[in-house]
Amino acid sequence: MNYTDRKSKFWVFALLLFIIAPFVIMLTPMIVAVTISDTPDKIVFIPKGTSMMMYGLAFLVVIVVFCAMYFSKSKLFTILTGIMAVVGFLLFFSIGVQNYVYLHEDFIKNNPIWGSKVEYQWTDLAKVTHELYNEETARDEKYIFEFDDGYTFEFIGSGIVDAKAKSKIYQKAINLDVPYDEY
Repeated sequence: MNYTDRKSKFWVFALLLFIIAPFVIMLTPMIVAVTISDTPDKIVFIPKGTSMMMYGLAFLVVIVVFCAMYFSKSKLFTILTGIMAVVGFLLFFSIGVQNYVYLHEDFIKNNPIWGSKVEYQWTDLAKVTHELYNEETARDEKYIFEFDDGYTFEFIGSGIVDAKAKSKIYQKAINLDVPYDEY
């Protein structure tokens, strides 16, 4: 196998990744949800939308690097860019995996992309705001959780958050006498 044949493999790998990436990106949140939060006391596990962007960015980095490797004339540059592709993929993919909201019967966990993971007990909840879908403004349904220490985060309330999860959130708030605003 000559040098040109080896270089053409970079295009083949880039094309294969381009075809496979959407399927991996769509399946990863389900796999992460099952591995991290599959317990009987789970209310809901919500991978955030920015996770999908990070998965896509991970694949984009590798595809672009494979294309750059094809045009490379230096074997050293090819090796270094290959290492950069692996490191970039692992970095962006792991950042995406770690971006979620997890509601459990005993605790609430938020792990944003930027910032540190926080875990609260339901008793630490100060207020729940449930914004319903609005057709006129095209506003998505979302929940906003505010805690005693002032920490606030929000998550989309449609899709993965089904009626059973919404009911459990409502029941938790009412049972703990937490103000629950819905509009």
